[in-house]
Amino acid sequence: MPSGNRLVGSAVVGSMERIAEPPLVLALTILDPLTAPTFEALYASDYQPLVRLAVLMLDERGRAEEVVQDSFAKVYERWANLDNPAGYLRTCVVNGCREVLRRRRLAYWRQGPQTATFSVLGADDLLPALSCLAPKRRAAVVLRYYLDLSEAEIADTLGIRPGTVKSMLHRSMAQLREVIER
Repeated sequence: MPSGNRLVGSAVVGSMERIAEPPLVLALTILDPLTAPTFEALYASDYQPLVRLAVLMLDERGRAEEVVQDSFAKVYERWANLDNPAGYLRTCVVNGCREVLRRRRLAYWRQGPQTATFSVLGADDLLPALSCLAPKRRAAVVLRYYLDLSEAEIADTLGIRPGTVKSMLHRSMAQLREVIER
């Protein structure tokens, strides 16, 4: 046997070559197409919760449904390349809501205040309190206390660090307490 080679099992493997993974390991890493989630299943399970999430962020059901539909369209276009379609979808919805809130803020500065509809959820006290929060803080509060996501999932969705999520939630809750007490 030439130097630099070694005997593995009954095969000689060169020192620069990698030992192939056993077939069982390879089989476990490949998803079974029959058990893989479909776009239709994702739509059926996540549409209503994401609309409620968007309504909490936007105070407007019609616009919330548009944001969710646009997000599903983005997921559908990229379906074959997504490792975590549900996570990507949730991120698209949050980013879409933040974009709507940015545009509203610009319209407010240009035209003056606009009225919002709060009767969609029947939570007349909660929605005005949430609307006082900055869009990123509002998203963090809704993701944590409505969708019950962990700090790591919120950080991944918003593109920030988990420690930032903790402080953001703490400050947001303090601000909400002040608004509700008034």
